[in-house]
Amino acid sequence: MKPKNELLAALVAGVTLTACGGAWGNGGDTLAPAASAIVTSVPAATYEATSGEALAYETLNAERSRCGFGLLAQDIRLDQAALGHLDYLVQNNAVDDFQRPGNARFTGVNSGNRAVAAGYDHRQVGETLLTVPFYENAEYAVRFILGSPYYGLVALHGLRDVGLAWGPTAVGRTLEMVFGLAENTEFQDAGKVLTYPCEGSAGVMASTGGEDLLISLFTGPVVVWGQPILVKGASDLRVAAASITGPGGPVAIKAIYGDGQTTDPEGECKAGVACAIPVALATNTTYTATVSGTNAGAEFTSTFSFRTGAQ
Repeated sequence: MKPKNELLAALVAGVTLTACGGAWGNGGDTLAPAASAIVTSVPAATYEATSGEALAYETLNAERSRCGFGLLAQDIRLDQAALGHLDYLVQNNAVDDFQRPGNARFTGVNSGNRAVAAGYDHRQVGETLLTVPFYENAEYAVRFILGSPYYGLVALHGLRDVGLAWGPTAVGRTLEMVFGLAENTEFQDAGKVLTYPCEGSAGVMASTGGEDLLISLFTGPVVVWGQPILVKGASDLRVAAASITGPGGPVAIKAIYGDGQTTDPEGECKAGVACAIPVALATNTTYTATVSGTNAGAEFTSTFSFRTGAQ
């Protein structure tokens, strides 16, 4: 049997963000006329209480709320888009972000097409698609997504709606999350520097692997890293330094991607977003992180403690 991290690296599928007339950005995205305060209350979701979808929804909203990113509301049209794509994957024995016209249960090439087909007119749609081993649950899948820089950025972005589908596919259990910002609505924006994890975060991933885009940072047969520090601020955000300290002392930071730091080769950690990516962390351990720089023309320093889980 393959080691856990090696198996997970083979199962991870992908992450996309599509938009009508714009590109990825921070809370002041050009796709919306303005940004609004974060959402602190949403209608109760209608997922079956014991379902993987309910567990994923509750986990993601709890993590977003704790760190100030705002709540996501369930949208049944995005649920339909997510379920349709999961069905496509099952019918075609596939694990992929994209669909091919002519294949069984085709509902749209990308997440934006599928959202529109389900009746969701949008300014922006994001998607994360993750397959984990059959023995893992939906909470683990959400924490894996938040423990991967590019996946995490989509899951924490300032969109307002979400649709979920969870179920078995060809090689494991798959979580399809479709995020949306409806036409004529505004992005969520706290108006200050936010981080994930943040003070009080617990159960975060000690080590994660699978995003091929990060392979150049690491060596060895298995590519893994520790919980990244994801930083979101104004469009002029500059992270000057980032550190993580645990019981054994400082943790090595493999890279800080962001404006004024190392250029992200995939162009995601920029324009108000920065990503500090450490080596693997220890399980069930408390760490203290400090991030400093400038935001909206003022200096900032954020120090917080978080705890890894038993993954």
